[in-house]
Amino acid sequence: MTEQVGPGTVLAGRYRVVEPLPSDLEDVSVWQATDQILDRPVRVRVLRSGAVAPALDAARRAALVTDARLVRVLDVGTHEGVGYVVSEQITGVSLAQLVERGPLTPDQARAVVGEAAAALEVARRRGVHHLALRPSVVHVSADGRVVVSGLAIDAALLGLTPADARETSRRDAVDLVRLLYTGLTGRWPADDDGPTAPGVQAAPVLDGAPVPPAELAGGVPNDLDTLCSVTLGPHEDGPHSPGDLVHELEPWGEIRIGSTADDAGAGPGGAVAAAAADVDAAPAPEQPVRVARQSVRSAFDDLPQGTPRPGTPPPAVPARSSAIPPARTERAAPAPASDATPVLPASLPPVRHEPDPRPGGWDADLGFTEDPFAFVEEDDEPRRRFDPTALVLVVVGVAVLVGLVVAARALFVSPGGTQAGTGTQTEATPTPGGETPATGEDGGDGQGEEPAAAEPQDGPPPAIAGIRTLDPTNPEGERVENTERAIDGDPSTFWFSYTYNRPDFGGLKEGIGIEVRLAEETTVSGVTLGVNGTGGGVEVRSTTGDAPTQGDVLASGTLGPTTDLTFAAPVRTGSLVLWFTELPTNAAGQFRLEITEIAVS
Repeated sequence: MTEQVGPGTVLAGRYRVVEPLPSDLEDVSVWQATDQILDRPVRVRVLRSGAVAPALDAARRAALVTDARLVRVLDVGTHEGVGYVVSEQITGVSLAQLVERGPLTPDQARAVVGEAAAALEVARRRGVHHLALRPSVVHVSADGRVVVSGLAIDAALLGLTPADARETSRRDAVDLVRLLYTGLTGRWPADDDGPTAPGVQAAPVLDGAPVPPAELAGGVPNDLDTLCSVTLGPHEDGPHSPGDLVHELEPWGEIRIGSTADDAGAGPGGAVAAAAADVDAAPAPEQPVRVARQSVRSAFDDLPQGTPRPGTPPPAVPARSSAIPPARTERAAPAPASDATPVLPASLPPVRHEPDPRPGGWDADLGFTEDPFAFVEEDDEPRRRFDPTALVLVVVGVAVLVGLVVAARALFVSPGGTQAGTGTQTEATPTPGGETPATGEDGGDGQGEEPAAAEPQDGPPPAIAGIRTLDPTNPEGERVENTERAIDGDPSTFWFSYTYNRPDFGGLKEGIGIEVRLAEETTVSGVTLGVNGTGGGVEVRSTTGDAPTQGDVLASGTLGPTTDLTFAAPVRTGSLVLWFTELPTNAAGQFRLEITEIAVS
């Protein structure tokens, strides 16, 4: 199968393979490719043999996790019997390449692994784990952004079967500590059951455990040395999830891998020299000044407000707006100067600064003056006041008069709604069938006719059981991820299609569709769509996803923020197909379909 994919090969009629990239997994080739529809570079992993089906399934699960520090999976499929996974392009160097020049400084190792741990904590909360962490899957870009690749996919290719949630979380946490050990020492503390790290020296072992980092590199802080020793030791100590490790490592500073390497110079000892220079410049090497980064806060959005994190200062108390000014406390002496400016964690409430100038009538010492109305000037001559008594009596009298008129009118009107004594009152008499006739006994004109009751609906109210996307060029559908967002009842979430360079789907297909499956067959009279964008076209067809362009067109129209598609006559059905003949334009000017909600009535 090797000959099936090579330079010039076009996968799925879209991704043109350009040139090979290095890979440390067997039966997996990595290629730089170009997305011909969006005209952008992508990274394609071709799975030639082995656990191809589990790897493709893992890639689909990884695509559901969204975080800037995780390589985004763009497409998953097969080409002539060969599986492929398309992801965004990876920029920067891997941790394996960084430690080739020497160990990182403790601050940089802490920051790199902390960012990776925060990303994997986001994935863990979505039920997805890596399980195959190694130095080659952690990348650092030139601007200091950390990106982790191979989420769930590499473990499936290596045959690492996930166990229960607790064990998988512990596995990722321990492997993250192994990465920390590698950053501190330049050595990889390999595990017998885990992946290897080609190009990285193995860590020496003493009594069945890796030698503590402080014995291999200078300037390793006590907390990091202890963390590595207890986690990689024979006991089940240390963090049990990536989130636990984040608490152990935070706060950390900005990542300056590029500048540190340049300052230290090239060569195997460059990074060590940079670490030594940082240690000499800092007054307290065991407690380096670090800054909490904004990027890690997203992993803890669901923590209760005000929950203090280990290693962070206590929450700041917002200034109160009260009559008595708040007591002022003296601040501690500032910490030694550093390049990074400290930032408060996102969980702390913002401190409001009250303006010093106080409004008139308030005393700076006591909070208020003895007479808060001293600024009101009194007239020398008393003013004539308006007496509203007469006006109130007039209003009450009018109200009583109106009430008497209404009451008198009610006395001369019969319960049936006709004037008493006029002889036009109709009396409803039951018929043998139990029905009430519309007119009285005298064959009147139906003046006492009751309003006709609404006809009962044919079947229960329509309810959506599920949806699936339809693509005439792909049996799996059009962007199968996150379809549940279109029916979750939350207008802030949405499903979106691929982005095309023209509203006619780039000339690649005649349209795309969404099959709407109802909970049971019932009567439907219309469909309402919530769309982020305007333009394009949609048809509602009475058919199924197996024949999306067949069936009667029940309604059609142009897309907008709220698109109401009402049928000419209600139909009884168990499924509908929304067939989009042309793409709308979203707020960013892109030709892409974004559906916030689908509702049937």
